[in-house]
Amino acid sequence: MLKRNGMISTLCFIGFFAAEAPHISVAETLVLLSILYFVPGIFPFVFHQSPLRAAQSLESGLIKCYPAAAFFAVLALVTDIGGFALIWWMYTIFLAFYGILRLWETNIHRIEETSVLFGLIYLAGGGFWFFAYAAHLKIMQFGPLIILLTAVHFHYSAFLIPIFNGLLGRITRKKRMLYRWITWVILFSPLLIALGITYSKTLDVIAVGIYMVALYLYAFLVFTTAFRSKTAKILIRLSSAVLMITITFSMVYSFGVFRQEVTLNINQMIWIHGFVNAFAVILPALIGWRIEAPKPFDADSVKTFSRIYGKRRIGKDFLANIQAENNAQYRGLVDDMGSLRSKDFSPENLAPFILSFYEQTIDYDVKAKVTWSTWFRPFAIVYEWFSRRTGQIHLSTNPDWYRMYSTIKGVNSKKDGRNKVRAWIRTNEKNETIFTALYSVYRSNGEGYMNISLPLPFSSMTGILKPYHHQEKLVLTSRRRKSGAGDEGIYLQTRAGTCPLPLSETFLIEAAHDNRLTAIHHMWLFGIKFLTVHYSITHIARPNERT
Repeated sequence: MLKRNGMISTLCFIGFFAAEAPHISVAETLVLLSILYFVPGIFPFVFHQSPLRAAQSLESGLIKCYPAAAFFAVLALVTDIGGFALIWWMYTIFLAFYGILRLWETNIHRIEETSVLFGLIYLAGGGFWFFAYAAHLKIMQFGPLIILLTAVHFHYSAFLIPIFNGLLGRITRKKRMLYRWITWVILFSPLLIALGITYSKTLDVIAVGIYMVALYLYAFLVFTTAFRSKTAKILIRLSSAVLMITITFSMVYSFGVFRQEVTLNINQMIWIHGFVNAFAVILPALIGWRIEAPKPFDADSVKTFSRIYGKRRIGKDFLANIQAENNAQYRGLVDDMGSLRSKDFSPENLAPFILSFYEQTIDYDVKAKVTWSTWFRPFAIVYEWFSRRTGQIHLSTNPDWYRMYSTIKGVNSKKDGRNKVRAWIRTNEKNETIFTALYSVYRSNGEGYMNISLPLPFSSMTGILKPYHHQEKLVLTSRRRKSGAGDEGIYLQTRAGTCPLPLSETFLIEAAHDNRLTAIHHMWLFGIKFLTVHYSITHIARPNERT
C-alpha cells in the first residue's frame, strides 16, 4: 500500500511540474509536497491502533481513497478548477473525523496520543484553505497568496509538528510535566496565531513568541531523550535544530509586521520558513520517526472491560435478574495478591491482615463513614436521591458511621468477558444496596491491576487500580503516573464505546491495632477532591458469619 501510494504521488508530482513549467509556484509546490508525501507518510503512526470497529472501517476507507483524493488535489492546481480541491477538503474532514473518533477512546492522560490526533484535526483546516485558494474564494481582507500560505501552514506546522511531538512523547519517560505543558502550547498555538493574524498584530507576536519557546523546549527534550536508532536520533535532532532557526525567523517577521517595519518580506519567508522547513525540518523528522517507529505506551496492553451493562435499576439482585451468576465460590476479592506483583508492589511487604482481607474478605466486618467535600454537598444531596433509586454507588449524606453487610457471588465469565469475576455486593442497615461491584484482576506489560466494574443504567463504569506498597500499607489508585505509562484510570463504557472519565480515586489500607484495619478512600473530579470515605475493617471469629 505504501509503495503504491509513493508511486502515485511521484507520478502526480511529475505531472504537476510538467503542466506548470516554467511558471511553477513555490508555495503551490510546498502544499502539494505535503499532500503527496507527508500526509501518507504519517499513516503508519496513526492507523491500525484502534480496537473500535468504526475507527477500523473508517481508516480502511481513508487508506483506499487517499490516491484519488491526492490526484484531485493536483488537478485543482493544474486545471484551475476549484471543485477538484473540494474533494481533498472532504478527505481531510474525514481524517479529522477519524481523529475525533479516536480521541473518544484515547485516555485523557495519553497526552502524546492526543497530540498525534490533533494533527489530523488541524489538517482539515489546511484542506479548507487549499479549497479557498483553488476556488478563488474571497475571505476577509486576505489575498490569494496569503490564503495559499495559510494552507501551507496548516499542511505543515499545524499538522505535522503536533504529530512529531506526539511521537516524541511515546518514547519520553522523564520530564513528563514539562512535556505536557509543551504539548498544550503546541496544540493551541495554531489557533492563537490564526486569531492574531486575523484580528490583532499584538496577539500574533505574543502567540508566535509562546510557540517559539515551546519549540525550543521541545528541542531540549529531543536532545535529552534516548533513541533506539542512532540514525533516527541524528535525523530528528537535526530537524529540531533547524526548526529552532526557522521559528526565530518567524518571530522576526511577526515582530516586523507588528512594528510596521519590513525586516523580511513575504517571498523571503516562503523560502526560509517554507522551503527550508519542508526539506530540513519535516523530511528528516519524518524519515527519523519512521526508522524509530515508536509505539504507543499502551500498544501491548491487554486490559479488557466487563460486557455487563446495567438496566434502569441495579440493586443487590441485579446479577440474578440477568442470569449472570454462577456457582463459583469465592471467599475474597482476590484469590492471591501475588497475582498483582510488579516492581512497585511486593505483597510480602504488606501487613498480614491486609493480605487476609483481600483474600478472605467474607471473614471481615466493614463499617463506613462518608464525608462529602463542602463544595460538592449540594450535588451530593441530588446524587443521593438518584443513587437510592438506581441501587448503585449509593453513598449517604449522613456523616455518621454505619455498617455494611456484604456477600461475594461468582459471576459468569462468558457474560462478563473477564476471568474469575466475582461480585462484592454491599448493603446498609436499611437493606439498601450500596455497591454491586464486579471484581477481576489481570496483568499487562509485567504489571498487575485490579479491574472493578460497576454496572450503571445502560452502561458501566470501570476503575482500573494499580497497587503499591508503602511500608506495610497498601495503596490502590487509578491516578496516573507522571510518565503516562500504565492502564490505571476510570472509564465509562456504553455499547457505543469506551471513554475515560475525569475521575480518579485512591485507597490507603493499613493495619491498626489487634485484628482491625483502617482504610481511606479519596475521590477527585477534574483533580479536585469531592469525596472521602473512611472504613473500619474488623476480622471476625466466625468466618461463615455474614459480614
